[in-house]
Amino acid sequence: MKKYTILLSTIFAMVFMSSCDQDNLNLNPFSSVGAEVALNNPGDFEIAVNGLYSMMIESTYYGADFMSFPDVLADNLIINLDARQTQRTTYEWRYNPNNTRANFMANAYDVVQHANFILENIDKLPAGAQKDNIEAQCLAARGLAHFDINNVFGKIPTQDGGANASLGISVMTSSDIRQTVARNTVAQVYTSVINDLETASTKISPDNGLERFTVDAVNGLLSRVYLYNGQYQEAVDAANAVTTSVSEFGNFNGIWNDSSNDGVLFKLINLDADTDVSTAVPYSQTLSGGIFSEYVCDFGLFNLYTAQDVRTGTFIEQSPFDGVLYNHVIIHNNSSINVGAGVVDIKVIRAAEVQLNKAEALAEMNQDGLALAALDLVRAQRYVAPSGGETGQALKDAIQLERRLELAFQGHRFFDIKRQGLPIQRTNAGQLADGTGSTPLFTTLPAGDCKFELAIPVTEINVNPASSQNPCY
Repeated sequence: MKKYTILLSTIFAMVFMSSCDQDNLNLNPFSSVGAEVALNNPGDFEIAVNGLYSMMIESTYYGADFMSFPDVLADNLIINLDARQTQRTTYEWRYNPNNTRANFMANAYDVVQHANFILENIDKLPAGAQKDNIEAQCLAARGLAHFDINNVFGKIPTQDGGANASLGISVMTSSDIRQTVARNTVAQVYTSVINDLETASTKISPDNGLERFTVDAVNGLLSRVYLYNGQYQEAVDAANAVTTSVSEFGNFNGIWNDSSNDGVLFKLINLDADTDVSTAVPYSQTLSGGIFSEYVCDFGLFNLYTAQDVRTGTFIEQSPFDGVLYNHVIIHNNSSINVGAGVVDIKVIRAAEVQLNKAEALAEMNQDGLALAALDLVRAQRYVAPSGGETGQALKDAIQLERRLELAFQGHRFFDIKRQGLPIQRTNAGQLADGTGSTPLFTTLPAGDCKFELAIPVTEINVNPASSQNPCY
């Protein structure tokens, strides 16, 4: 893992919101002090935990980067060659050790290191609910960050028969910036992630708000991790432990403009006055002449949404820029709370995903009736007239279709393709609204291609010589 954050003043002095009510965090900056006195009382620990969430909302992690590049890598987007062509090497699978997702890895490992520092000092707190809750939040953050890093740079267990024994990422359990740690196997990474989340689920406070990890959020994340790990009954059990319902049809648009939390299990609060991160920037910029898109909705995906689907107008807007019509991705563009373009709350996990995790796991166990019921819980709140009745392979296909429609532009698509050992197959459409325009030069990444694991950054190997590079690079 990379040695990034050295000064505690840099780690802790993060403020992304302030509020006097219980529904929002009160994040005050941590003083610049030495390690020996950094965490001495419960207030210090609370501020340090707040820093975890602040670090997760950085633009190189959930704030923007991680909400875009997994879709850029896959088949949900078409690059607009008339725009700035950002992330083009990612889009065209031309990344290398000097041009990979180094900033994402750095930021996610910063979260791990920060969580470890708090955990190393946790026994300064008296036993009780507050100590348990702080420990649980750190474990959940560490587990999620390890999971995210591994799925980008290592294999996913269900990807192929040799995935578990292949090299994943370095599991970091110490905050020591001088340590060098070899890469663990994928199986070891997932064991660590599951252990962290399972322990967190037993200690997390029931009083945390949606801007912190909650019992439902941790169980929802466990349903995701178990699904990726091929533990289908465990994925169902974790999903069944989530009590939050799928967001209703009439509230769906409000989720994305921050006027509703219906169906949200965990989100990162993003405010003009504090973090001011534009989650929309990797997709587009809003100018006086309209939306100027870096990436537009793939024409094939656009045609999968119907007029009866509440997501159609919430996720995509067909409008002109410079007199040319595009299918713009607008899911992250506007907030009812903020005025900054693209400054929206980041929805990390929602009940709809949990039901789709459950549906897929049940279908894999050939429990079609229960799988269909879970799938239809989502479809009933997205369509005026939801379809249903599928069995067998048709049911599995319907679940994957619904995952693509429900989780589009939220950092999921690449991993859904990768974990199933499938190829990436883009349509040969251009960037214009009718599918014409400049067609992509790279349309297919074959199943099993080593490019499904991104290059380990050369900076990581330089500072951690115990690490090693992936095949292909």
